[in-house]
Amino acid sequence: MDEDGVPEPVWGGTSARPWWRRGPASAPRLWRIGREKGDPGAPLGAWAVAGTLALARFDRVQACGLTTGEPLWTWRPPGDEVIAHVSQDSPDGVGVVLHVPRHDGGDSHAEQVCLTGLDLGTGKVAWSRRQRADGLGSVDGHARGVALGGGRIATVRTPAADTEPTIRVLNARTGTVQWERPLPGDWGDASVLAARPVVVSAVGREEGGPHRLHVVSQDAEQTIELATSHEGFGPHTAVVGDTLAVELVPPHCDDQEDEGSELRAFSGATGEFLWRWHSTYGRTVFPLAHRGCLVVLNGYGDRATVLDPADGHVVAERALPGYSHRALLAASGDCLAVICTATRPNHRVRVFRWR
Repeated sequence: MDEDGVPEPVWGGTSARPWWRRGPASAPRLWRIGREKGDPGAPLGAWAVAGTLALARFDRVQACGLTTGEPLWTWRPPGDEVIAHVSQDSPDGVGVVLHVPRHDGGDSHAEQVCLTGLDLGTGKVAWSRRQRADGLGSVDGHARGVALGGGRIATVRTPAADTEPTIRVLNARTGTVQWERPLPGDWGDASVLAARPVVVSAVGREEGGPHRLHVVSQDAEQTIELATSHEGFGPHTAVVGDTLAVELVPPHCDDQEDEGSELRAFSGATGEFLWRWHSTYGRTVFPLAHRGCLVVLNGYGDRATVLDPADGHVVAERALPGYSHRALLAASGDCLAVICTATRPNHRVRVFRWR
């Protein structure tokens, strides 16, 4: 069994011919989407499940065949609502969408928000419910204070003058509060990076205050300090077993695009530093947990590298013809989708088969 509980044969590997075979080689490209007309908006997230790749944008979720690129279905939020956030995974083939009323300027401060579970195979609504926005803490046009994943919502409720910040975890489908935990009051700006486990990125209240990651459970909290040589933590984390991997943002990163990115791994249970890995060039990493390993983008999205979560050594590597800036990864079986979130990409979507 792997991290997601799927039996090994599903991935197409055997003990004699392991699924992650080392290169060097190019992964065959199955299909791609090039530059898009107009301004359809960058994808907010993507899900890959058996036979389907679904992309969420601010105004819709579109799905196509994972191996063919053939259009399958489109779902749009009701009325004048827009999508603010989507889940990082799709348990049982259901992706969760958080949508809010549209407001001028792109921010949303509505009293009510809606959460909808979409069956990614069919595009049909599996469930939908509304709740008070203040029950989720900060929900604006970017939903920085909210993370969806593992069938739940994690949110940080920022403190008032006489209160501490609080992590609240809810069941995504029912809205039932599963647990709450007050945290030390020295936080300043905070955003939730992941919901399972709950990972919060926070900056101290004072100017130049420390950057930290907090891995939070109902009964405990582990703190990960930012290396002094870096400017901040990246917006994405990946967890395999006890290993939590996150990209570090170097100072003046826009001037150092060709110097590569650093990925660091920590113990989620103790916060202990485990290992580091550095890409050869480019600023696209996006760690993804898949089949018990970590998959990262190297260069400008033109190479995929598979890392052992235990020690960070390279398990396998494939060239991915083409380029993607600020890309997301989605994987199902032996298919790997690279989704560019830049405003004007060379190719919006590239889908490869790992061989």
